[in-house]
Amino acid sequence: MVRSKNFDETLAAIELNAARKLNWDYNQFKDYFGFTVNKEAIEIVLKNQIDESQLKTLKQALLDYGFQYKKTVNDLHLVFEQDVELRESNIVES
Repeated sequence: MVRSKNFDETLAAIELNAARKLNWDYNQFKDYFGFTVNKEAIEIVLKNQIDESQLKTLKQALLDYGFQYKKTVNDLHLVFEQDVELRESNIVES
């Protein structure tokens, strides 16, 4: 399990990485996406529709940090979970 303080820093890094990959400034990024954390998952609410290539870029940005796309709750709500192997290695290291 990711520690709260470290996770806040990781989440900020993920957001900045995703914004950079999309070639958007951070404010534009925050206008489109709302990130929340739910246990080992990151839930992203899309405030505006994005195209398929932008969605692919977003998925890759989260994968860079070990979070894999899990499901779409609806067209505007995506869930990413931390890679199980990575999660297990964090438990071993703790």
